Amino acid sequence: MRPSRTLLGLAVVFCVCAAGDQPYEKPGDLKAADFLDASLLKGPDYDVEEKVVSDGIFNTYTINSKFGIWKVQGTNVAAIRVHEVGAIGKLKEVDKIAVAAGGVAKGALNVGKGAVAVVTHPVETISGLPDGIGRLFGRIGRGAGRAGEKMGTVDTTGTESENLSDPKDASPPSEQSTAGKTVTASGELAKDLIGVNSAMRSWAKKLQVDPYTRNEILHNELRDVAQYDAGGQFAVNIAPGGIILTALSTTSTVNDLIWMKEPDELVTLNEKRLTEMGVSPTVSKAFRLNAQYNLTRQVRLIASLNELPGAAGRAGFVARAAGAKTDSDGEFYMESAMLADLFNKTQAPVSAIVDNLPGACVIAGDNRFACLFPLDYIYWTEGVAGHVDRITKRAETDYPKATREMWLTGRASERTARELAARGWSLREKSLKLISEEVQPPSKPQPTPAVPVEKRPDAEKAGVAK
Repeated sequence: MRPSRTLLGLAVVFCVCAAGDQPYEKPGDLKAADFLDASLLKGPDYDVEEKVVSDGIFNTYTINSKFGIWKVQGTNVAAIRVHEVGAIGKLKEVDKIAVAAGGVAKGALNVGKGAVAVVTHPVETISGLPDGIGRLFGRIGRGAGRAGEKMGTVDTTGTESENLSDPKDASPPSEQSTAGKTVTASGELAKDLIGVNSAMRSWAKKLQVDPYTRNEILHNELRDVAQYDAGGQFAVNIAPGGIILTALSTTSTVNDLIWMKEPDELVTLNEKRLTEMGVSPTVSKAFRLNAQYNLTRQVRLIASLNELPGAAGRAGFVARAAGAKTDSDGEFYMESAMLADLFNKTQAPVSAIVDNLPGACVIAGDNRFACLFPLDYIYWTEGVAGHVDRITKRAETDYPKATREMWLTGRASERTARELAARGWSLREKSLKLISEEVQPPSKPQPTPAVPVEKRPDAEKAGVAK
């Protein structure tokens, strides 16, 4: 489905015109249908609310279902949650079949299955924090240090050489001991791993879902079904849903790791790969024990970086990722690593991930400076303007001969497109898709051409002045 550019274009025009000569745009409410395929908007057990709230770069979706209400940040996360709702419904049907077949005692299925109003990681968990642009772009260079502070350790990787935030932003010191912090972080990781046995992973594979999901309802359903099918004797023909998170050629390998390997094997593999990338023990521990990364996110992020063995800057990327403060931050860094992998495979060889910049800005091919951002819809806010100027200055100073490219999984407003063009950036929207039913990328590079401002569909249909 191709989203309606007309509605988004009109929304942007309205925001700009209503504000008179205001120098910046103000994020407005968007529509889910402009970002999610029609097949994802409504199903037998759920519907996605039409209104989508934007913070300037990320969309927040509300998913109402028979099993609970999800408020999630990020279009890809919303698609995954919708897929998970379908998986929950199928597991509930398995429950009924198991009871009818005598596979489990009647009444046992009611344990832990009461109505849930709001599920794990509601959007409220980010209240009181800066918006996405402030969190992810405003503390560049401080990620590892922040994570190290949480662990009660001091980072020595040098990633704080470019401190772009005010000292007053620093978190107040905690009286908890270093050992106490480590135990707390380790406990969060342990909660993700407890009970995720081979039977649970097997059912997750049947449904094409994450066995280490933070979706509490899905986790409980997987656990319960696995408990009475621990020996794999309960045969049910389940047709999994359609979506797969990533179009990487490494998808099958990564999925096999997640579904087939024991958790402790994955933990050991992650630690080994991080060491081989030159990540310091302090940063490695801070990243692996950061509660914003479940085991699946860790595996995907590290596996993607592992596909760039000759690229400089991977250790610095992990250091920045280690400072994730919310669930959507963790998703952003995981998807950024996946985009770098995908860009390397389908566009141009990546030689470096540029340090002290948000996400994955890479040097690739014949002197290309490409920022690969898994963002939903970019308004030209004051924060966005400041950070685009900062990234532009970095490109002009350190890579003056490189072409500047911005690749988005989502889209940008007409105003943002004009401002980027004025600063010498070519914009590629809805490129490098991470949600797909296709596991393998095209055999040959399929570059997405930049769309000149004057030929952008939203500009033409909305009547934006050129």
